[in-house]
Amino acid sequence: MQPQQRILLTLLACASPAALAQTEPLATLEKITVTAQFIKQEEQSTPLAITAVSGETLDTRGQTSTTDIAAQAPNVMLNPGGSYTGPALVAFIRGVGQTDSNPALEPGVGLYVDDVYYSTLTGSVFELLDLQRVEILRGPQGTLSGKNSVGGAIRLYTRRPDENRDGYVQASVGSFNASKLRGAANFTLIDDALYARLSGVLTRRDGYIDRYQFGCLFPESGFPSTSSEGNCKTGADGDTDSTALRLALRWFTTDAVEVNFAVDHTNDNSNTTPNTLLGYGPTLAPVFAENGAVWPTLVPLELLGNPQVINPADFIADDPYRTYATYADPRVGYQQPLDRTLDSTGSSLQVSWLINDDLEFLAISGYRKYESSFAGDNDASPVPVMTLYQTNNHQQYSQELRLNGTAGEGVNWTLGGFYFDSQSEVTGRVNLGYAGFDFLHGPDRVDTSNYGLFANGIMSLTDNLTASLGLRYSNDKKTYNFRRQNVDLSPIEPCTAPLGAPGNPPNCLIASLNGQQETFADKRIDYRAALSYSLNPDVLTYASVSTGYKGGGINPRPYYDVQVITFEPEELTTYEVGIKAETSDRRLRVNSAYFINDYQAIQLALNECSALFGPVYGFPCLATTNAGKADVSGIEVEFDWLPVSGLLLEGSYSYLDFAFTELNASTGLPLNSRPAYTPQSSWSLGAQYDITTTRGNLRWRLDINATDHVYAEANNTASNRIDAYTLVNASIRWVSPDEVWVVTIERRNLTDELYYLSKLDTVPSGGGTVNGSPGLPRTYTLSARYQF
Repeated sequence: MQPQQRILLTLLACASPAALAQTEPLATLEKITVTAQFIKQEEQSTPLAITAVSGETLDTRGQTSTTDIAAQAPNVMLNPGGSYTGPALVAFIRGVGQTDSNPALEPGVGLYVDDVYYSTLTGSVFELLDLQRVEILRGPQGTLSGKNSVGGAIRLYTRRPDENRDGYVQASVGSFNASKLRGAANFTLIDDALYARLSGVLTRRDGYIDRYQFGCLFPESGFPSTSSEGNCKTGADGDTDSTALRLALRWFTTDAVEVNFAVDHTNDNSNTTPNTLLGYGPTLAPVFAENGAVWPTLVPLELLGNPQVINPADFIADDPYRTYATYADPRVGYQQPLDRTLDSTGSSLQVSWLINDDLEFLAISGYRKYESSFAGDNDASPVPVMTLYQTNNHQQYSQELRLNGTAGEGVNWTLGGFYFDSQSEVTGRVNLGYAGFDFLHGPDRVDTSNYGLFANGIMSLTDNLTASLGLRYSNDKKTYNFRRQNVDLSPIEPCTAPLGAPGNPPNCLIASLNGQQETFADKRIDYRAALSYSLNPDVLTYASVSTGYKGGGINPRPYYDVQVITFEPEELTTYEVGIKAETSDRRLRVNSAYFINDYQAIQLALNECSALFGPVYGFPCLATTNAGKADVSGIEVEFDWLPVSGLLLEGSYSYLDFAFTELNASTGLPLNSRPAYTPQSSWSLGAQYDITTTRGNLRWRLDINATDHVYAEANNTASNRIDAYTLVNASIRWVSPDEVWVVTIERRNLTDELYYLSKLDTVPSGGGTVNGSPGLPRTYTLSARYQF
């Protein structure tokens, strides 16, 4: 009998009728205080579409990563990036977001930890370490959160140290040799004055995509093999090997001044992103394999001496969790390091000064730096069609100042300023066999700055009617410096003959890119106005109009100088009405919102650019450009219900109608296209049942999350379509009578559904492949926690 089975039988025995005691009285739904409008308010009193989740609820659901918290939030998708983005977060809210992790491109969803802004998608996938609550704000937060929160904002708040001498240590084991050690504890350094809290997590798990050597499995193929017969496996992609630590200090210098300082460090030494070959097509340039055959190519075979043509279908494994990727190009003797690493350090300082009963000053300073490297064998085959290795170095500094005040009985106001500055350097080897390129890009330096001034006011017009008004001025500047060189560090020479003619220097088509510099600057004003009306103490209705934007910039991935183009900011205006209601006994809560979006200057990434740059310079291509306009409308419903003692039911539903009203002809896209990662509908349902026994408390939990199909790219091909899927998770938790021990057994993806987190289709641009990153199959986790 396996260990997890013995634990399960023990838990079932605890729930036997002989062990049951009197159940506790019916509980009420928890109240969560949020600060979305700069002041402390209950979630039910805030006129925003907001999902607030406590740290305890996240723990009960088994949600331990930033990618988990979207499961119960309507119209929110948070996925880890694919093989082309590395350790990055792909975040979309209401159809607005970003898929490319290049630091020159702005995220469409703002991520904040303790009010400090995380400016890049890279480094935004991390363990939820010692959280007090999460606030997911849907819709443009241009006045409340500033730049790049055009789709919404995700705000994480960690637990602050206090006088309570509580702490815990938790150890977990699970599928794929998974192990995790978590812990946190408070420390009193000076009574009534200085407190500390230390937390950390250590995570290990083997990869779940098995990597095999194709020539070993199929000797008749002619591909070489260095593995012994019967031992053709060379590794596994998708493993986890990370450590994170956080130290927080809380100092009450006087009765009026509170200082909070925190420093965190993450070291992630995981290997390559899970990636498999799903489809194929012809390449722009011939790509020869080690057996002398050529990948199907657009180049006439007679010009190549009529070589044998590979059938790439042979590289599509019968097992969806298998790949034949080599991360190598034997033609040039190149072997990538099998990396997906992140070394990140950050610190924050918050100083709160209560000047008097009506006036508070708050200063929020943040600094963060990281280095991230990742390998990508995007063809996931033994043929070097496309291999990429990239390193990002990033550092940022931010400073926010707020002055919060009250005027009379019914007015709260905030005045503030924000400054942000970052420097990034992107370096990588770009080996594009399909286009005949093999060069080093970078270090491409990206300098970004933003400053803003904002004001927000909340006024009680009557006992039941409240108005909220906000305004924000933003000033952006971004400079991108392009550097290109050959892999031997020699300069790239210009072409000396017509395109395609023999004798041209290597990579000559991109020679003019080296040394180019482009700058983008912009100023804008965003606003928000909302009216909320309390029908009674338990029912709030509201109507609002708000704006936001995602910063513009320079296309960071040109292959020719003509592809160095600027793009303007995305702009979004949202008209929203909503209702928040709960019963007077706080056993049923229902929140809903209906919104209409006027979406302008939509930024899309195109990898088929012949309509934009012509037939010569349209391939290869990955260009960010303003594509057009759209009308978007949708509905969101969330509920929490305690029908009987011990039973909690919760759920959500969202529907999104996204319709382009105008698309630039240069995109080559039809009006019925949908943006990436934008399902038409999604829903979730959770059930939790608590039983009090003489041997402790049992909590049974079941979660179901379903999402409609989405497309991974703007050109909605059948190949980049991610089919609809439903995930089922279940857990049983036992808490000892003295609440010292907690034992949990959890099953995720209970039905073992095959689903994809991302896909990349390069066939329309002559890239020759379609690849995808499947999510984890069914797994189990067994954990034990000691609380002190």
